[in-house]
Amino acid sequence: MAVTLTTNGLAIAGQEVPVYSGSVHYWRLERSLWPTILDQVLALGFTMIETYIPWSIHETSPGHYDWGQEDERKNIEAFMRLCEERGIWLIARPGPLINAELTNFGFPTWVLYNPEVQARTAVDSPHLDAAWGLHPPLPFPVPSYASEVFYQETGKWFDAVCPLIVRHLAPAGCIVSVQSDNETCYMFHDQAYATDYSADSLTLYRAFLQEHYKDIAAVNQAYTSTYSDFAAIEPPHDCSVQSKIDMPWHLDWVAYKEYQIRWSVARIARMLQERGIQDVPIFHDVAYQHRTPLDLARMEAEPDIDWVGMNLYRNKESYRGAAQNIRFLAGTTRLPFVPEFGCGIWSHHPRTPTPDEQEFITLSAFMYGMKAVNFYMLVERERWQGCPITRHGTLRPAYAHLYQQLSAFLQRYQFWQYERRPQVLVALNYDISRYAALASTLNYGHTDLYGLPAELFKVDLDLQLRWDALAEADERNWHNWLGTTIQSLHSHYADYDLADSHISREHLRRYSLVFLPTVDFMDAGDQQQFLTYVQEGGHLLIGPGMPYLDPALLPCQVLASYLTEPGTIQVGQGKITWVLPQEMDSLLDSIAPPAEYRCTHPRLDITLHHSSEQTLLFVANPGAQTIETNIHFTGTRVFQRAWGTASTSRVQDCLPITATPYSVQIWEVLHD
Repeated sequence: MAVTLTTNGLAIAGQEVPVYSGSVHYWRLERSLWPTILDQVLALGFTMIETYIPWSIHETSPGHYDWGQEDERKNIEAFMRLCEERGIWLIARPGPLINAELTNFGFPTWVLYNPEVQARTAVDSPHLDAAWGLHPPLPFPVPSYASEVFYQETGKWFDAVCPLIVRHLAPAGCIVSVQSDNETCYMFHDQAYATDYSADSLTLYRAFLQEHYKDIAAVNQAYTSTYSDFAAIEPPHDCSVQSKIDMPWHLDWVAYKEYQIRWSVARIARMLQERGIQDVPIFHDVAYQHRTPLDLARMEAEPDIDWVGMNLYRNKESYRGAAQNIRFLAGTTRLPFVPEFGCGIWSHHPRTPTPDEQEFITLSAFMYGMKAVNFYMLVERERWQGCPITRHGTLRPAYAHLYQQLSAFLQRYQFWQYERRPQVLVALNYDISRYAALASTLNYGHTDLYGLPAELFKVDLDLQLRWDALAEADERNWHNWLGTTIQSLHSHYADYDLADSHISREHLRRYSLVFLPTVDFMDAGDQQQFLTYVQEGGHLLIGPGMPYLDPALLPCQVLASYLTEPGTIQVGQGKITWVLPQEMDSLLDSIAPPAEYRCTHPRLDITLHHSSEQTLLFVANPGAQTIETNIHFTGTRVFQRAWGTASTSRVQDCLPITATPYSVQIWEVLHD
């Protein structure tokens, strides 16, 4: 390939190029200002940008495409040539789904209003996009990503747009990567029974079952049913689990919803490849979810998808969530990439971030392992505000200074060559999240818009399980096993990555300690992968329970055959420890990797980044109060400020720190 993915960015004709990009929407800017705006992009220190190429903007009526002959702002090839003249690389996003606060999310109206294209809800009504009531200016029918007519229409759009992209592929042209669809996930209505009950989706569902079970007798055995063939199978329309025998039917629907997303993103990628988009990586972005129906590890394992990223729109108060999302990317994906990192905000948001807030959340993302980023938006446009470059081509000084400073820091240290080296992984249990998804109700009819209590959407199943799967599924619960583990790791200054139980074997082998929340059930194949990790020398810590069933609640003793009560056992070259929450702190006292740096204040967070020759120490204060404390270590070291006002400190055993509210300090560490 002319452009390939690396662990640090992209290799373009053999030269490694970091992915530090920003969004510029050409069609929303005056054509005469494009040169000025691109020059301002360079002035901020960016040599890579990203743009959508929206279907509905260019196909103004069926079969009629405007590439600038009617509206000069739509001359995408002229925009590409300007990029090439300036040495600016381009990430292209041709859809078919765009969003970008566009009417109908960039789909042509005649496509969406074709009944054969539309997704259907569990009550057989058209699925209207109305997520949170925020998508301007009106709801619209959501397309089914199983609809064959939808793919026929998408194919026509690709037939028109792909030749333009192909003419500008790197290294001769500016385009270094192309996106396969955007945030594919039932238009944010990702609950198990919300959608897609369209005819084509049910056909795909039955094909999915046939691929899995092979013959109808196997289905009938699993479901205790009497179906004559696969065409007779109907999916659940709500949670109707009464006993264990109902679990396989519901689990298969949840798994199908995951499959449909992967299947459609891979299919769209192949459609791009078939039209000449070769020799550059094809990527996909998920909106924010890292649990069912999204499955980043398995999506990135699709042969037609080169890399997967996760978007991030966070304010300073949501630092913890941002940190966990970045940790998840670092633990799961080939290149931890945020394709849309909030730079400014959509106009209907109640609060526009200040430059100081942008600085804090941006440095926090780099602190936890973000390696590639596209700042969305670098240039303002309608329905968006708070960017460093205005739509008139002028710099907004306070915002522009931040991104100039950031670009200078990243280039000075060649930060893309640095890496965190956590020895610990926390692997979320994917089967627990599936259980929570199937044990849900009131998904249909967009009842999520009414602000009802979350408890109304949950079904409390009585399946005589020993441990509370719903409680363990709550990733925001600091009192369950997962929450206790994370708090204990923080208190021991043990840096960690996140992933889930579908993690690749290659990624899993990077960690010496793996924590995995477990209850009564877990997939046999996933259990076997973690057992192999142990046999090869890893240390697996599980709890609060020991899985003795598979997700269908049938006997499964892969891990349970080694331990019948909490404790530790040697297995092959490694260990399995079943640990109860109340014992976590004392256990970590003996097994946690020794922390090179410790802080006397519990609210400061620390991470280390290493290159072949240098070390950078990140210190974050995610709270509203100034903290004066010390960072402890052993020996004499010299600390030079790598971010902000220059200063140098030569100290022994501790570095005095004054951490202002919502701030990140970066220090270059030099051993004496």
